[in-house]
Amino acid sequence: MMRESIKLMRALISKGSISDREDAELFRLASLQQVREELEIFSEEWDFRLITTSHNIYIVPLQDNDFFNVKLSDIRKSVSASARNIDAYLQCYIIMVIIWMFYGTKNTGTQYAESLRVRHIVDKLEERFSGQGTMSDIDDMNINFVKLAEKWNNSLMDEEGKKSKTEFVRTACRFLESQKLIRFYDDGDEIRPTLRLTDLMQNYYLDEKRISDIHRIFEKEVQ
Repeated sequence: MMRESIKLMRALISKGSISDREDAELFRLASLQQVREELEIFSEEWDFRLITTSHNIYIVPLQDNDFFNVKLSDIRKSVSASARNIDAYLQCYIIMVIIWMFYGTKNTGTQYAESLRVRHIVDKLEERFSGQGTMSDIDDMNINFVKLAEKWNNSLMDEEGKKSKTEFVRTACRFLESQKLIRFYDDGDEIRPTLRLTDLMQNYYLDEKRISDIHRIFEKEVQ
């Protein structure tokens, strides 16, 4: 069965997931006990987890996985060739806000919003970076929130030819789209989560500890 397990792993690595509709034979193979045991060995050696839902199997790298994980340099390059680390950190924060707007409820099985308007994301970031109800630093995440706020607040809202706040948000959305986590609608003014994002959030990322961390980050106020 090793050959079948390797075939399954190859598909998961290249596509990030398999489904019972598009990959019926591979999905069936994954249900076999010997294949599951061999995949468990792969996951231990390569630092990832397999998340199985009714219709899909996803590969999720663990935090220290250098092979599968997106790197800060990848996010920086998604902004521009000349982007700095602060631009990448701001993108990470914007992505975190977007995911919080979709899923940031205390009910772990519930999606908060089915769609988001780009302008509403900008408004939420304006609120977060306004100094009201935000943190001065997120020390345990090694992020200087003040510098992120300065980067955001020093960006122009809509001046042609310059990086606007709206464009910062669109760039983050395009990165999420490239990871097959959201889709654009209404000529790019609206985003919706893919089944992949919802499956991963509800079956892996939104456990009790992560929900607690999300609310700790977004509800902590400046003392």
